[in-house]
Amino acid sequence: MAVTTQNLSSAAVRGVQWTTAATVLTAVMQIGYTAVMARLLDPAAFGLVAMAGVVLRFGSYFAEMGLGHALVQRSEIDAQDVRATFTASLGLGLAVAGIAWLGAPLAVLFLKNEAVVPLVRVQALGFIIVGLGATATSLLRREMRFEVIAKVEVAAYVLGYGGVGITLAVLGAGVWSLVMASLAQQFFAALMNYLVVRHSLRFIFDRAPYARLLGYGGRVSVVGFLEFINGNLDTLLIGRLLGSVLLGIYNRAYMLLYLPMYFLTNSLARVAFPAFSKIQDDLPRTRALYLTSSTLVATVVLPVCAGVAVAAPELVQVLLGPRWAASVPILRVLCLSIPLSMTTLFAGVVADARANLKQKIILNLEFMALLATLFWALKGYGLAGIAGAIGTGEVVRTFLYMRITHRDIGIPYGRLFAIYKPGLLNAAAVGLGLLAVAALVRPLHAPALVALLAQIAAGALVLGAVVLRWPSDELRPMLRQGLGRLRGLRRLPASAHPGLARYTAFLESRPSVSPVFETFDQPLTP
Repeated sequence: MAVTTQNLSSAAVRGVQWTTAATVLTAVMQIGYTAVMARLLDPAAFGLVAMAGVVLRFGSYFAEMGLGHALVQRSEIDAQDVRATFTASLGLGLAVAGIAWLGAPLAVLFLKNEAVVPLVRVQALGFIIVGLGATATSLLRREMRFEVIAKVEVAAYVLGYGGVGITLAVLGAGVWSLVMASLAQQFFAALMNYLVVRHSLRFIFDRAPYARLLGYGGRVSVVGFLEFINGNLDTLLIGRLLGSVLLGIYNRAYMLLYLPMYFLTNSLARVAFPAFSKIQDDLPRTRALYLTSSTLVATVVLPVCAGVAVAAPELVQVLLGPRWAASVPILRVLCLSIPLSMTTLFAGVVADARANLKQKIILNLEFMALLATLFWALKGYGLAGIAGAIGTGEVVRTFLYMRITHRDIGIPYGRLFAIYKPGLLNAAAVGLGLLAVAALVRPLHAPALVALLAQIAAGALVLGAVVLRWPSDELRPMLRQGLGRLRGLRRLPASAHPGLARYTAFLESRPSVSPVFETFDQPLTP
């Protein structure tokens, strides 16, 4: 496989580069897609799709039973494991699609909206499409071929959402343009991944390979199901109590912040899972990877969310339009909860890679009880109360994940809290900088786009200045690597070399902890 001929460092670096490039590009396209579709469709369409999505995500955790995850996590696999994964994934996809089709009317009992039924039935075809492509995707992840995965994701997004979705919306398909865009994206991704891998499509019914994979995969499905419930209690409650219009407003505010943040952090998490799986028994390297990855995510996500909280009025008006102004306070409250959920991604990845799934199940049960209590206590405050409950719950869940990480790989609590220090300092600097710019620009009543661009420029300048002047231990190795490449450019003006040399000396003058990629200098063995 790809990673057996090189060390894990090279594979991880290239994986992060490709997944980051793809996720940044996809995030930009997602923002553009959201802006276009928000003007072509009304809030009720997004609310209906969000309701249908809750029902379908319920089945998604049983449509594969974690077999693809197990294929990545296992130390060794053979041809029978691949055939078993494909057979089970397709079979489960067909079964869950059939159950969703037959049981779609039951969704009305909870969501109280009959328009959801046909949406659920059509979108259920996605279970079959995903089942067809899940094995190929898992094999690419296991081999850490993230360049291929990145190219496929971008191409599938452009064809599915940009091609099919926007075209149908312009033609007046309404809510169905959102449904068909999702199905088209899934189809193109599954097809292209398979064309790269071309694994065996022969079914297998021997018991042995299923027994090897289902023990771990079954627990992954349980964890995923619990996480599904916890992640969708807000949508379920708002849809039932407040209606599809307010759900659409909440959903757009949530996705406006969550999707770009998820894309950025998921690019690291997707590389981290196969990397953690390969070193799962090497605790020193596992600790180094966890601390560095989590710190880097907090360093980026926290200041970005601080900037979004300040610029929320202009951001909503520019990207969604004036009729979505009610989502501004919701977006600001979510700027607390979403960055915390992003920084706990790696704690979950470590637990998955080390098969520490029992503790994840316990954590999710605790979190579910807490969220249910908070939602019940704050439901009288409407959307703001739901958002506040989520924020409070995420703070508690962060502590719960710290407990798991401390017990499993032995990182002291003080070091776990220190993960957030660089990000909080950067967030404070960015937030104050944007507040100053907003105080100057808003009284002038400038166009929203001009005010937003001014705040984005100010936030970027402040964040860049803080990061370069006070880089964290985790960032310094990456900055030194980037400077080395700049100094090696032939077209770089001679006048720039002294400044780059001084900054390089500044970085090297301060001791740093071992960066994540330096812990992977040992070659992998087949």
